[in-house]
Amino acid sequence: MKRGRILVLTPRFPYPVVGGDRLRIFQICRELSRHHELTLLSLCETKREFYSWLPQDGVFRRIERVWLPKWRSLLNVFAALPTRIPLQVAYYQSNAFRKKIDKLLPFHDLCLAHLIRTGEYVRYASVPKILEMTDAISMSYQRMREVNVQWSLKSWAYRIEADRLSRYERMAIRDFQITSLVSNVDRKFLLKDQECQHVIVCSNGVDCNILPFHNRDNSKPVVIFIGNMISLSNLDACMYFAKNVLPLVRKKIECVFRVVGRIKPKDASILEAIDGVEVVPNVQNIAEAAADARVGLAPIRFGAGIQNKVLEYMALGLPVVSSPIALEGLDAKVEQHLLIAVTPEEYVKHLCRLWSDSFLRNQLALAAHAYVLSNHSWSKCLLPLIEKIDEML
Repeated sequence: MKRGRILVLTPRFPYPVVGGDRLRIFQICRELSRHHELTLLSLCETKREFYSWLPQDGVFRRIERVWLPKWRSLLNVFAALPTRIPLQVAYYQSNAFRKKIDKLLPFHDLCLAHLIRTGEYVRYASVPKILEMTDAISMSYQRMREVNVQWSLKSWAYRIEADRLSRYERMAIRDFQITSLVSNVDRKFLLKDQECQHVIVCSNGVDCNILPFHNRDNSKPVVIFIGNMISLSNLDACMYFAKNVLPLVRKKIECVFRVVGRIKPKDASILEAIDGVEVVPNVQNIAEAAADARVGLAPIRFGAGIQNKVLEYMALGLPVVSSPIALEGLDAKVEQHLLIAVTPEEYVKHLCRLWSDSFLRNQLALAAHAYVLSNHSWSKCLLPLIEKIDEML
């Protein structure tokens, strides 16, 4: 096998490796680095990120960074409002980044662009190129229109983006030799009934060494939600559960709703003002934050791709109660690996079942853990993409 030189473009510096988008591209690059030489070119929104330590994990032979201050990105967005350019593509536009790409591309055999945010830079480049698209973001935004989401500046922007993204994503996938998506649901949404062999699906994995199985026999009456609450779909899920479901649950059983992950202080205050809610922001160790929890929760009402939190709950031995959307892209079976709820009453019913039936809790946890061990190692999930790249080189 030829040892190729790959230029990797990312809209965010992928270190530290926290959050679903950083985790996936890091795992892809780690797999590729076993056989190829990788150069990372990344945008950085803050000077702290720009000057942060360089990793010594051996994944990248060379790392270049370009600082794109937030004020510049916001100006890009305002300038794009009268156009049909997706706002998130405009947000990440940088002349300095483009010049770096032009300088580095001639010394590489292939370019791997992470998300459409960097894919735009190389859509028309003559080198072999791959778009790691991950999700059909337009699907998430269109679904948000169907849900009664509390109005905010971000939700308003998402509504504007939906149609722009739908057009853009379907055009962008034609301009790359390979486009990688995380689930068949996203692929079908973008392609409709078209046959496109160059659009492949690679699911997400989970590292069961970092997230070890933990028996829940001595758990506390805690239902946990793990996620980045800067994401509107995660914040909406927490607000929906805390306001519409938790009061009904607490009439039946003793229950604390623990929200774990990055969150704005204002949103944390709103949640903490609701009886039975506790917020644990910016945790360093997810396994420790979930050590005493009884059930993992994923009441996602709109979204795309795969919900990593569901895989993480399964790895940790947490029985899962999920919405149908949060299960999309996974082959896990309802009532065998997890429970599904749509209405507040169904969430109440399932949580009461799990509180009163330790056998059911253990049965679901063990089956789900076996499922992720068999189906969601990173090396197995990413193999179709890695093999395609090897063929191109």
